[in-house]
Parts: sequence; structure tokens; C-alpha cells
Amino acid sequence: MMQPHVKRYLIQFGGSMIGYVLVLFGSVYILRAGEYGPVITGILAVSPVIPALFGLYAVLTFYRAIDEFQKRVIAEAMLIASMLVGFGTFAWGFLEGALDLPALPTIWIFPALIGTYGLMACILKWRYS
Repeated sequence: MMQPHVKRYLIQFGGSMIGYVLVLFGSVYILRAGEYGPVITGILAVSPVIPALFGLYAVLTFYRAIDEFQKRVIAEAMLIASMLVGFGTFAWGFLEGALDLPALPTIWIFPALIGTYGLMACILKWRYS
């Protein structure tokens, strides 16, 4: 049987991601449908972040409900992931200037962080088990 805090997390996070997808597609549709001033364009462009912030709330609520060992694995995985992605983007910045490489699109940094976190969490869970 699923633990209550896991069920709550799945509902909250799943709902926020459904909201994110709906707002994302809606904002892209609206932006492609017409010409707007910079303020409206900016608001529409960042509007998908709002439901994503509810996902952050779901993650924090879940984190507060788990045991100390799970918290340790999550914290260590996030620390390693943030350092790897941080140093990777730092190094890329030096390479951009030295080798005339293309700029790294910043929109991919957060997905890289989350993906690296997931990989590190799996490795740490395997290591500690």
C-alpha cells in the first residue's frame, strides 16, 4: 500500500505538471497568434513557471515527510548534481570564449540539473543499499 505522503506528493506534483503543460501550450499558442508588447510577451513567456512552482511546493512537502536516510540521499544527490552541472556550465563558459563555441542555451540548465540529480540519486541508493 502506498504511504500517504507519497500519494499526496504524486497528486500535488502530477497536478502541477499538468498545469505546467497546459499553461506552456497555452502561452506558446497565444504568443504565436499575435504581436504583443514586451511586458505582455514577457509575462506570457514566463507564465509556465507559476504552476512549476507548485511542483516545488510538492517536492518540499514530500521531503519534509520522509525519514532521515532518504533525506540524506536526496540532499547528497542534489549537492553532487548541482556541483557537476555548475562546474560543467562554468567550464563551458571558459570554452565559449577560448574556442569560439556556441553559447549554452540557459533553458537546458535546469533540466540538466534535474536529470543529473535523478542519476545521482539512483547511484547513491544503489551504493547505500
